[in-house]
Amino acid sequence: MKKLQKSTLTLMLVIVVAKLIGMFRDVVLANYFGTSNISDAYLITVSVPTLIFYFIGHSLSTAYIPMYNKIKAEKDEKSAQRFSNNLLNLSLVVSAIIFVFLFLCPMVAVKIFATGFDDETASIAADLIKLSSPSIFFMTILSVFGGYLQANKNFLAPAAISVPRNVAIVVSIVIAAVYGVKYLGIGLLVAYIFEFLFLLPFVLRKHYRYRPTIDLKDENLKHTAYILLPIFFGMCVGQINKIIDRSLASTVVEGGISALSYASVINTAVQEVLVTGIITILFASCAELVAHAKHQEVKAKLSSTINVLSFLLIPSSVGIIVLARPIVKIVLCRGNFDERSIMMTTGALCCYTVGLFSLAMRDTLVKVFYAYKDTRTTTVTSTAAIVLKIVLSFICTKKWGINGLALATSISAIFNSIILYILLRKKIGDFGLKSFVSVGIKSLVSSGVMAVSIVWGSNYVSGFVSSEMLQLMMMVGLGVITYFIMGLILRTEPVMSVVNKLLKRK
Repeated sequence: MKKLQKSTLTLMLVIVVAKLIGMFRDVVLANYFGTSNISDAYLITVSVPTLIFYFIGHSLSTAYIPMYNKIKAEKDEKSAQRFSNNLLNLSLVVSAIIFVFLFLCPMVAVKIFATGFDDETASIAADLIKLSSPSIFFMTILSVFGGYLQANKNFLAPAAISVPRNVAIVVSIVIAAVYGVKYLGIGLLVAYIFEFLFLLPFVLRKHYRYRPTIDLKDENLKHTAYILLPIFFGMCVGQINKIIDRSLASTVVEGGISALSYASVINTAVQEVLVTGIITILFASCAELVAHAKHQEVKAKLSSTINVLSFLLIPSSVGIIVLARPIVKIVLCRGNFDERSIMMTTGALCCYTVGLFSLAMRDTLVKVFYAYKDTRTTTVTSTAAIVLKIVLSFICTKKWGINGLALATSISAIFNSIILYILLRKKIGDFGLKSFVSVGIKSLVSSGVMAVSIVWGSNYVSGFVSSEMLQLMMMVGLGVITYFIMGLILRTEPVMSVVNKLLKRK
């Protein structure tokens, strides 16, 4: 457990660094292109291969790790590597088909993903998609390589992989601002090449050996397809939802796609810093435990994870909503990112943040279902949630514009997480419901007190501190201190666990 906690903390630190660089990338984009038609076109360019590949990549990485552990436990490492090569080569064939489509018909992709674009914006996006289309091959390779490393207990390299990509993208944005928009597309391709070159030494160090063979008769491949197909279907429905989101945003207001994207980046950054490291290690650990039939340990790890997420994300959500405007101003308000951009992004950020904890809860529960190789349940529930989200998107957009799209996402996530919790409890039994409710209520009460202290403190601090950055840092510090003190007063489990460990050391 100590080793797991140390790995989680190290992974969270790596993710923090990676996300800071990622946010700097978005700051640079906002600085040079604001919420313009160029930024909209570029974000669609980034989305198209990523969303199309997500059908394959997410399905691959999710189905791969449990199957790799199963083959390795039942047979040996050589058989597991043979399976890895087989899966990778077949995926590359599918990627080649996608590449041909993106290269020859980029305008079709633009019309599907952003129906509201005018001719000029659509033309820019099509040119960028064509230039960056070969990146689909590197995405495929990276998906299998990342799963291989995680299955072999290397979590840091896959977590740090976005660092070289984002550095390359930042450079390409600066070059594009000076020499032409086409360098945005070229930079995106170079970014994924850098990712591949970064990850390759770590994969070779784990003794991975590539073999260019495909065996369609492999029973493990067939079983993987059985696991993968429900995930793939769920991904298709999910991406249809994203297409509808972007299409609706493109018809509501110019720059709507950019505002939603920037708000999502900030919200996702918080989630990835606080959640990704935890559930990444949880998934790999649970997949291994399930392979060895250690089900009580799975429930213990899941219960502890949910309590930690409640303790971290409930106050984070409240804090972001209270401090949304200064956060957006400090992170993004540069160059062409004006007051209109601030207002649109702030509203969307608050609406996204309503579902921050539910999204983390959903992802955690889904990973445990995947560890049990149960992908049908998650597909059905996710599909139902997405259908609800699509219906809500049309309703809420008419009333609240792009904020309605973000709010529909949050409501859908809340619905999905509740259903998944109920179904997983039926599947594996109770995994700490009483403890979860206790931590959740105490965290909500502590967060309420924290919000009051931040509002009071901001009115007081603004009178003698002129720097907005310093004001925000002081408010965050005040919020953290208040929340921790309330945790001690209410004896919230994660706080008392840390205190007890410190006292034992002394």
